[in-house]
Amino acid sequence: MRVKQYLESTTYLQMPWTAYDHGKLCLLQKLDGNKKQYDLSGFFLGDRRFPLYVESKKYTTPGGQGTAYDEYLANAYSITARAIKEDMDQEIEFMWITWHPFRLNHWTRLMDFDYIKEAVLKRPDVLGEIDSKPPEEVVDENICRQVSRRLWMVVLTERQQELVLSPEEVKLAMTVLKREGA
Repeated sequence: MRVKQYLESTTYLQMPWTAYDHGKLCLLQKLDGNKKQYDLSGFFLGDRRFPLYVESKKYTTPGGQGTAYDEYLANAYSITARAIKEDMDQEIEFMWITWHPFRLNHWTRLMDFDYIKEAVLKRPDVLGEIDSKPPEEVVDENICRQVSRRLWMVVLTERQQELVLSPEEVKLAMTVLKREGA
């Protein structure tokens, strides 16, 4: 709920669905036919109007975030590739929210297309049936580039909660901002 409140207080996002109360609205299907459930889903307000799916990790140390992040990237690729393949691409954007940075030696690359490709190659199961081709021949760099442009990374701290607008303040702000779809 803190992530939801933080995102909505930006006045650029509406996040009406959580995995805890609207699980099916937080599901997306991958190339392998399996589904991935995100913590939150919603959409941008104003001109962007793209769907957004959020993965939130409230870690106090880097922990296993690196491995989980690779899985997140591989899933984002697989979901996007499936949507493109089926001519159903809604230009979904994906956001990773954490309370602790990780992979600091790679931090500036974490959303680059080649980093996404590396993550997919670590998790070729998300590619589905690849007709005995090596995964290196199946991963589409253009889709990696598209996913790269659709990624968001946010690092929160406990203290940031002091800067978040209350739901009442957001409602008041939205009457003045008049963001389409709000």
